[in-house]
Amino acid sequence: MTVSMLKDIRPRSWHSVVCTRVSRMWDYRGGTDDGEIRHVDLVLIDAEGTAMYAEIRSEDVEAKRPLLTEGRVYTLKRFCVFKAKASYRPVESEFMMQITYHTLIEEKHDYPSDFPLYTYTLTNFDDLAALVGEIKRFIDVIGVITHVSDLSTVQLANQPRPAVRRMITLRDASNYEMKLSLWGQRAREFDIDEVRAMSQDGPVIAIFVGLLMKSYKGEDSLSGNTACRWYINADVPEIHEFFYTLGGGFQPIEHVVPEELEPVAPVINAEAEHKTLEDLLAISPFDFPPQGFRCTVTISRIDPSISWCYPACNRCSKTVHPHGTGYKCSHCNCTGYKFKYKICAMATDGSDEAEFIFFGEMGQRLVRAEVMTLMRSCRTSGDIPRQIASLVSQKYMLTINVTSKCLSKRFRSYQVNNINLAYGRQASIPVVRKSPAMPVGSKRKALVLHGESASGAGSKEDRHIDVLPSGQNLDDTPPPKETPGASFSKEKDFASAAGAHGGEGKRVHRRLFTSSSLDLEDRPKSDDAFGDALEDSPSANVYRSGTVVHSDEDTEDDPNQGNAT
Repeated sequence: MTVSMLKDIRPRSWHSVVCTRVSRMWDYRGGTDDGEIRHVDLVLIDAEGTAMYAEIRSEDVEAKRPLLTEGRVYTLKRFCVFKAKASYRPVESEFMMQITYHTLIEEKHDYPSDFPLYTYTLTNFDDLAALVGEIKRFIDVIGVITHVSDLSTVQLANQPRPAVRRMITLRDASNYEMKLSLWGQRAREFDIDEVRAMSQDGPVIAIFVGLLMKSYKGEDSLSGNTACRWYINADVPEIHEFFYTLGGGFQPIEHVVPEELEPVAPVINAEAEHKTLEDLLAISPFDFPPQGFRCTVTISRIDPSISWCYPACNRCSKTVHPHGTGYKCSHCNCTGYKFKYKICAMATDGSDEAEFIFFGEMGQRLVRAEVMTLMRSCRTSGDIPRQIASLVSQKYMLTINVTSKCLSKRFRSYQVNNINLAYGRQASIPVVRKSPAMPVGSKRKALVLHGESASGAGSKEDRHIDVLPSGQNLDDTPPPKETPGASFSKEKDFASAAGAHGGEGKRVHRRLFTSSSLDLEDRPKSDDAFGDALEDSPSANVYRSGTVVHSDEDTEDDPNQGNAT
């Protein structure tokens, strides 16, 4: 049996056999410690030290996860290889592996004693500031631990329950300090008593892998969640070299009691209560509970006057605006940005109609594609991609909370915090014959099926439920193939248009796609094919009045900013 190296396998390498160590393995549960496993992530390393990311999809977890243990060596065959995902890469590799139901896994015991155990690419502390908000790849760092805090709880704006956090301070060889936040299960697993005992005899030098650089309450720090691991005083060259730079001097780790320390509450399954939109309208926005509410709605129309994405600041997620030859955030002066979703959809359950906003990762889960993929499919910055246009008549159960503009307006707008269930395309859309949910005086047009209004024009006193035909039923008729549009010639043209929308509220009329078909990618994906998006996108630079999410301006920028997990 010929064994291939990881550097040699490619897509369609169906008959390849590899011998690898499971260097890391973690369950991705959508940003919670007790949710369902959406996929299992692994970092594999072969005898040459080449590393590759691998994934077990949710439907294969039960059969394959029990066969693998972190740290052990296995022979793998009958696996699939795809192009590496575009974001949240734990290692730099052109390809990734998918362990399927057909994959054969056999533990190997007679492997060389020098078979690599760890893999990492260390980043200097001086380079971390430029990586705030960057999600293409996880970060690995090395430093001596100087401070460790007790566990504390933090209420994040996009999480139904308080998150558990432990703060650690690292110092590099140049005496530059950086704070690191461990969240959830990783915070609990870090043994503060053991590392403090080790610090009595010498410096505690650690390599932390699987981190992201975040901005939380105006302060930049590293963040570690389920993808994070640490190697303390490990027998590796980088730690030996770091030890010699210290010159033998060290101080015991300082124990830190967090400010405003709250006891770590037991995990409580505080599920959001299900309500109709009419019931929600009767509840004051100031009285919404932290977990929000659930509702089941059908998307009735898409507002074409509101941009479906915007150029978001890497640090605070506010809209960046043209500045000189580039772009700059007026809130934090950061010049780095990336595009994020901001899909505004009107939806109804037959009792009422309201606006629902899908920010960031929620938008990505809704359309199952990255922002840049949809941008490249549009011919101009005014186009609505067919993946978004075809959301009309799709039915979902959502967990929502009110947005800040509900505090001062009667118009109801909800931020979607989770997509609980997707029911698919409906044969009809419930219509409420009453005053439309759009703000008074609004002249916005909306994308609806057959060009009809989803609100109707009935009496204000009497409310009648009617339905709209949904046109093509995708369950019965295969969608037609469409040729993707030409790519943008310049990304900055799109940034200018989106930035103008977000900051100045200008209307741009869009050409609407008449087809609701979706081109499915050849590569199989799970619902969360883009990794730790939920768990590593908590809120920062936001505050709460009751349970209402506020941002600095009412331009519908993503309130889920900075580091949540």
